[in-house]
Amino acid sequence: MTREPRDDEIGSGQGVTPILEPPAADEWVRSGVAGGPDREVRDTVRAIIEDVRRDGDEAVLEYTERLDGVEREALRVPQEACREALEALSDERREALERARRNIRRVHEAQRRSEEPVSVEPGVEAWREFRPIDRVGIYAPGGAAPYPSSLLMSAVPARVAGCREIVAFSPPGPDGSPPEAVRAAAALVGVDALFAAGGAQAVAAMAIGTGAVPRVDKIFGPGSTWVNAAKLELFAEVDVDLPAGPSEVVVWGDAETRPDWAAAELLAQAEHGPDSLSVGVLPSREKAGDVREELVGRLEELPRRSAAEASLGSSALLVAPDEARAVAWINEIAPEHLAILRRDGRSRASEVRSAGGVFVGPATPVAAGDYAAGTNHVLPTGRRARGTGGLSLDDFGRWVQFQEITPEGLRALGPSIVELAEWEGFRAHADSVRVRLDEFGDGRTGEAT
Repeated sequence: MTREPRDDEIGSGQGVTPILEPPAADEWVRSGVAGGPDREVRDTVRAIIEDVRRDGDEAVLEYTERLDGVEREALRVPQEACREALEALSDERREALERARRNIRRVHEAQRRSEEPVSVEPGVEAWREFRPIDRVGIYAPGGAAPYPSSLLMSAVPARVAGCREIVAFSPPGPDGSPPEAVRAAAALVGVDALFAAGGAQAVAAMAIGTGAVPRVDKIFGPGSTWVNAAKLELFAEVDVDLPAGPSEVVVWGDAETRPDWAAAELLAQAEHGPDSLSVGVLPSREKAGDVREELVGRLEELPRRSAAEASLGSSALLVAPDEARAVAWINEIAPEHLAILRRDGRSRASEVRSAGGVFVGPATPVAAGDYAAGTNHVLPTGRRARGTGGLSLDDFGRWVQFQEITPEGLRALGPSIVELAEWEGFRAHADSVRVRLDEFGDGRTGEAT
């Protein structure tokens, strides 16, 4: 929903963050969250995919030169360049990177599980076993900023799951290579191949396979609207983790919430880019005004001010007349990140049904999950948290179903199988049971024909 800003709202044009009360707030919640790429983006992405399908590496290199302004002779980044980047890190940065890797591994190792066979009825057993994906592809965003954390969030669980091969893509910087931070993370985790390209063309290369790039079994990693659109478009050909698009946060405060902390959380997502969404759910117009005043002051010193201003201009501070309305708004928005800046955060968290990641209590910044708390920061956006969750170990494999039936079990279960198959009109299905009962059975299902 768009409208003219009032005189008491900050700035003019970009950076205006409206304070909305019902019914305007209700209408904004219904219509203010983007659901996916628009038609123009989808059409452009389809054309890129078809170029990569036709021309392979040549198309990816051409798009890299055209869109990133970087000319490369080959897509693959030498392993030595990754090792050198890791060795060049300061002690502080290397320790931070290793600590993040350790914590991500701990959280995802705790997600390992096995399932015991179920005795469905005498002589009939069923069970599932986890099998890791053979070859995974990882997209680590770049361009405006390096994202070594995004590489870790996919590569570390892939290693924990036992995936045999990991290939990764990240956009090149002005020097023609992915950022040093991404190359260092690739070396730390042991990525098998790193390629210098970004956007839809990188996703297409992993999904289709080119001369230099092997075709992967599943693609992981967040990205821009273009990356998101490519993943959605190629889903018919290759599995993808989830359509994780532009960043989102809802900050849920109460009368005691510090305005500067709320503003800091909103800006932390707004600085990702102009299409990020930063929403406050606050108990009064006075509290919303205090938060907005903090936003104004903090914007002045923010290095990525222009991106944050554009994001805040399409975001909102929502004034909830009661807790029930606040909870309803949060579950409707289904944000990627929900920061509960309240002392009663743990009890309030139980009311949240739809969110990618929930950060409970005033001392839990969203940035902890972004980097080093160990939880995965690849989370659903665009209201998709109403139907799916964030990345986990399960996403790096598949649960294969098994069943085993003894002759005695088939004699008991066979008549029901035959009855259902005949009812649906599948005679051959029924006969596949009858031919076995000729050997094992007692004639209760009739003769096979």
